[in-house]
Amino acid sequence: MARKPVIVVIGAGSATFGPKLLRDVIHHPGLGGATLRFVDTDAERLDVFTRLAGKIVSQIDHDVKIESTTERREALPGADYVLISGDTARVETWKRDFRLPVDEGVRQVTGELGGPGGLFHSLRQIPLHIEMGKDCAELAPGATVMVESNPLNRICLAMRRHTECGRILGLCHGVEIIEAALAPVLGLEMEDIFTTAGGTNHFTWILDLRNSKTGEDLYPLLREKIGGCEESFHPLSRKLFDVYGCFPSCGDDHIGEYLPFAWEYVGLDGPDLDERARGTAEFWEYLKGQALSEGPVEEFSGALGGGHKEERTAFFFTPRSWVDTLAFPIIDSEANNRLRRMPAVNMLNEGAITNLPPDVFVEAPAAVDSSGCRLLSIGELPKPLAAFCRRDVEQCEMTVEAAVSGDRRAVLQAMLLDPVVDSIKTAERVLDKMLEANADYLPQFE
Repeated sequence: MARKPVIVVIGAGSATFGPKLLRDVIHHPGLGGATLRFVDTDAERLDVFTRLAGKIVSQIDHDVKIESTTERREALPGADYVLISGDTARVETWKRDFRLPVDEGVRQVTGELGGPGGLFHSLRQIPLHIEMGKDCAELAPGATVMVESNPLNRICLAMRRHTECGRILGLCHGVEIIEAALAPVLGLEMEDIFTTAGGTNHFTWILDLRNSKTGEDLYPLLREKIGGCEESFHPLSRKLFDVYGCFPSCGDDHIGEYLPFAWEYVGLDGPDLDERARGTAEFWEYLKGQALSEGPVEEFSGALGGGHKEERTAFFFTPRSWVDTLAFPIIDSEANNRLRRMPAVNMLNEGAITNLPPDVFVEAPAAVDSSGCRLLSIGELPKPLAAFCRRDVEQCEMTVEAAVSGDRRAVLQAMLLDPVVDSIKTAERVLDKMLEANADYLPQFE
């Protein structure tokens, strides 16, 4: 790429995604000279992040041009990359997505990605992202579209099947999150851990776990050490590790969305969405205060916005970590011909995982340089794990069809493919109540 890239960010006003983006601006000097176009329908939030970005750029050595608009079609022409992180009334709809099916007897553990809750999240998200994909195809036909919205693999597949937009990558921190969790168990730093993981998004399995410096197989050490962890440390993942010999990525709340027995280890209390909302609100007030204050950006000390419990002092200017967006390392590698191995990227399979279909999105390690981003071949998943993922792939296909067609029967078929649904009568009852509760968000089902 001869010129510096133009990067359009749709959903830049998010108190979770936006700060990660600004961290990436700081920690990728190789993208000095790039143009960032922020897009958000919330003008106040957009103004806060535009001001904050300007202050941050003034504090670093490399220049980045910041533009902003509430109209995405205005931002897209000339874009090389389009980053998308979008949702609608997230906390309000998530509460209902979780509670309503559970109250009807469905044993879903989170309701964000799997279960009837994840299905209706998908039905809301897919049309929104198809609309954005069509705009990208029309106004930025050569751009790489990077999706960071959930449910990630369903959105990516829908955009591939129902738009003409260019290359689509799905980006998720799941593998890195579990690397960060396992590092203290192993007595290592996160950078000392080298994983090879594969599967479908949020249903990915660590097939190989090594010391990045010595090449030592770390699975024997993990088996030795994990028994000494507190019972609350990923009990479901530990059981799966014991049964299948591979530790899953993403943590119990995500992997549990796809397993009928997860409730036995995760429970049915669901996520603490009020606590997430409080943490996000606190972080947003900090961001707004920094944007409107005089002088340089002062660092945040407290819980990271979005509900994460970890303490994140010196959020913006500390060395890079798994809390970044994942998009900028790929853009930097392609723009500056820097070879990188990404621990996980979601792309069309095309043979990377040989016992999953080639035309669906899978999650696997990827290599990136100026020739592009490509999944590394990891061969076959172990048979039982492949069977889990194939069921997820089939439901993904059916969910995309249902979201696009607006066909109630297709939604019921997708719901009955879900392993946490074990009663057709319950499924029909939940379906009718969820359609009624989501009527304002699902005009395709009128």
